[in-house]
Amino acid sequence: MRKSLCIGILRESKELERRTPLTPKDVKWLVKKGISVEIESSPIRIFKDKEYKEAGAKILHRFKKAKLLLGIKGQRIEDLYPNKVYMTFSHTTKGQPRNLPLLRACMEKSITLIDYEKITDLHGRRLVYFGRFAGICGLIDSFHYFGEKLEWERKNTPFSLIRPAHRYESLKQVKIDVSKLGKKIQSGGFDKALSPFIIGITGHGNVAKGVQEILNLLNPIEIHPRDAQRFVRHQKKMHNKMYKINFLREEKFRAGDRKGFYIEEYMRHPEKFRSNMDNYLPYTNMLIHASYWDRRYPRIVTKKMINKLSGKKPFRLKFIGDISCDINGSIELTHKTTTQDDPTFTYNPKTGVFADGYKSRGITILAVDNLPSELPKDASQEFSGVIRDYVYQIAAHGTRDITCHAALPAEIRRAVIVQNGKLIKAFRYLEQWV
Repeated sequence: MRKSLCIGILRESKELERRTPLTPKDVKWLVKKGISVEIESSPIRIFKDKEYKEAGAKILHRFKKAKLLLGIKGQRIEDLYPNKVYMTFSHTTKGQPRNLPLLRACMEKSITLIDYEKITDLHGRRLVYFGRFAGICGLIDSFHYFGEKLEWERKNTPFSLIRPAHRYESLKQVKIDVSKLGKKIQSGGFDKALSPFIIGITGHGNVAKGVQEILNLLNPIEIHPRDAQRFVRHQKKMHNKMYKINFLREEKFRAGDRKGFYIEEYMRHPEKFRSNMDNYLPYTNMLIHASYWDRRYPRIVTKKMINKLSGKKPFRLKFIGDISCDINGSIELTHKTTTQDDPTFTYNPKTGVFADGYKSRGITILAVDNLPSELPKDASQEFSGVIRDYVYQIAAHGTRDITCHAALPAEIRRAVIVQNGKLIKAFRYLEQWV
């Protein structure tokens, strides 16, 4: 009978990353089941070392016995332990250049890499994610910094009530302030120059659900994209309400021949389609982007589109909250990711110049790439509750050959990218970049 694997919780190396994959409560549950746990000491983790020690874990500066190592973000290459099993968000499966050194190092150090993003059901739906909190924090930050921009432009804004997400202690406090925002919109409304205030949302996955969870507290009135132009023209006095447009796939894209949208053709040949958002962006004040994107798919917002639209009237778009954060991806204006301390930059379509911050003319973009870390306690508790059982099963079976162990859940076996330093068959397409 195999001996169970000792679990190790990694110290996060990314600045301001306070989340943890397992909470002290769930560590205690594992220890009671006979699984030993080691913790790399961290001064910034949302749960203190003392809490883990009280849960039965050993606190160390370097692991001694741990074989199954759990983290959030990809580790620094120089800190990787060879011959271990890693569970983390590696962000390597799209072939992103900035993450390929990590993948290469895992292969060189005979590491087995399990990516949380690839723990899915038979239909490809993700089972392990922080997406809900990315959506929540992304919308809250977008409200705050859009409000800051409007104040800089000397426009009245109800968003001054909202703080950045990292300045709240809990999701409960966030929702209290959002409820206050709703009352302020009803009583004071938006500046006439912004009315009717329309927010557009792309995506229907976990991230978009987080966005809608917060947005729905404001009781927005939904309008159809095709009605946006007429609505803006005839409802300029409607300043005590917020309106939203949920963009479906068939509204976001059109065939290259401009003859419409065909879902079967789009799924087979997405390269034959282009963005249809030029028909709607002029009428939205704010766009929240929460859609998946990779190199196969057309961009939703391009520089060329914005440059062309901004020279015409009306053009009301002032802010994009790019929660998906693909550099030069679906939102081409996202030329870099940003941080909690420096969260926005602005693109001026007249000059083609980017400027840091929101205090300049143009479209301001928020592109913070680790948004869930802004509500680290709530996000960690939800995440830990989801992965706890998966972690237990791997540890209890005591094996590093994850894909070969039929007793392990299929969703875990499918999530292995590299096993003992070799790319799994499903991910061998990455060889062209490695």
